[in-house]
Amino acid sequence: MTQRAVLYARVSQPTTQDAEDKVSISQQLADQRALCERNGWQIVREFVDNKNYKATQTPNRGKIVNPSGERADRPQFLAMLEVIEAGDVDAVLCWRDDRLVRHPRVAVTLEDALDIGDVARNGKGKIEIRDATGAMIDRFTLSIKATIWREENRRRAERIRMGKIATLQQGQWPGRYGRYGYKTRKNVRGRIIEIDESEAEIVREIHRLFDGGASFGRIRRTLMAQDAPQKNEDNVHTWGKGIIYAIVRSEDYTGKATWDFGDGTSISIDIPPIIPRDLWERNQARIERNKELSARNSRGIYLLYGLIRCGDCGQRVYARRPGRTTKKNGDAYTYFCRGAAAYPDEPHPRPYHHYGPTLDWVVWRHIVDYGIKQPDLIREQVLNRQAELQAQGDSVGGEIEHARRRLAEISQERAFCLRKAKQGKITEAEFDVAMEETEEARQHWQAELGRLQELKDNTEKVQVGLDYATELLTKLQSTLPEIDIPPQKLKRLPEEKRKEILRRRQEIIRALVDTVWVYADKRVKIEGLLDGSEAAQFKYGALQIDRFAL
Repeated sequence: MTQRAVLYARVSQPTTQDAEDKVSISQQLADQRALCERNGWQIVREFVDNKNYKATQTPNRGKIVNPSGERADRPQFLAMLEVIEAGDVDAVLCWRDDRLVRHPRVAVTLEDALDIGDVARNGKGKIEIRDATGAMIDRFTLSIKATIWREENRRRAERIRMGKIATLQQGQWPGRYGRYGYKTRKNVRGRIIEIDESEAEIVREIHRLFDGGASFGRIRRTLMAQDAPQKNEDNVHTWGKGIIYAIVRSEDYTGKATWDFGDGTSISIDIPPIIPRDLWERNQARIERNKELSARNSRGIYLLYGLIRCGDCGQRVYARRPGRTTKKNGDAYTYFCRGAAAYPDEPHPRPYHHYGPTLDWVVWRHIVDYGIKQPDLIREQVLNRQAELQAQGDSVGGEIEHARRRLAEISQERAFCLRKAKQGKITEAEFDVAMEETEEARQHWQAELGRLQELKDNTEKVQVGLDYATELLTKLQSTLPEIDIPPQKLKRLPEEKRKEILRRRQEIIRALVDTVWVYADKRVKIEGLLDGSEAAQFKYGALQIDRFAL
């Protein structure tokens, strides 16, 4: 009787392994077909796993994975199991046994399918497993081999990880780096990351535009008008907002690239910076602030939306309009403490709500009188803060050098352990302990260095914020007469004009105010913040709501 056989071939990485003759799909199938031809066997079907797919089983369920021999959910492997379970084949052929399985759970899955197939054959004999030489592969032995291969894979992964760590410690990148604005140059161990000036200028422009108040939509239109090239021309949307957001968010552009390992650890290397760090931090502060100030679901223009907090309990204060708009209530709305409203049974000073138009006017009036019209009041506070931070920065110079020395010593310790491990002078367990201890120390001193450097750099941040605010206040003084209109006169303006003025006021308040604290006894405290820098905080002082009238 003619033997009926199914053929199976697999490669994990099509772009690399498939190019090698010894494991290519074409060579695997050619060797198996030759075996069938020599023995007069009939080929029932051929199954090939050589494409990435979405995993249907753990680990990494739902994620795109490659067809590793450690996975039992390979699409063509599963299709082959269905044929085996039907009992219509006499043999399963593979180029080599590790093409079928490289993990005990995969061996168990295959053996279960073979057992089902054996029963379906009604006593015709067990289904055989053979390699491309015709040698029989024992099922029990295959399970043992799978356990060994699994351990081999684990050790290989550890060796690869050690190699990546060594490459990173030498300031090189161990794999592909596709960040827009950069290019890589191959070196002996890894890749050297360099600036791609044509792309880097676009990165700088994106950050400058966002820092100047442009939205992601406006930045996108600007880039499209300039016909700016993208990294990947096959993107679904030309300069999609997600791409621009990722560029604004990436800390790599400040000169630090980080490699994240699967166990949660990470190692950073220095790369050429494209933008100054203070610009990046301002943009991050703006993004976070925009999230807090987002008023997409609001029904009106509330000047203090996202800025106001209850001074009595510290909770956020929200705006609420009446259920029905009438001529009597018009644009009326109320700021209320959500904590007090949600838990009326708990003690809270009353009232915990305030008439919105009055509170908005009170804060606006105070910022105009004690900020825009008298910028020296702000400047004096910030200069004092700058002098204080300067003293702090000067005092940490020695500590910064100590932290840098400790980081250098730790890097030497890790390199020494790596050399000893390669020479076989320490066990894997000793190596793991040493690497874990030094990694904890590295992270501690890295964080400490960052904290100390922050103290030293704060003075520059304050100065940047001060320059920004000086320029802004100068501009505001010239445009102030157009928008500093009393409430009664503002009400008589057409709706569109009135909304335009309120929006401009809102932008100014958000540019100069960090938090507005409002109390049940009608006190209001306003805290300022220059250009998103916490180092440049100042106070407008306290005031009483009942001193103002609409």
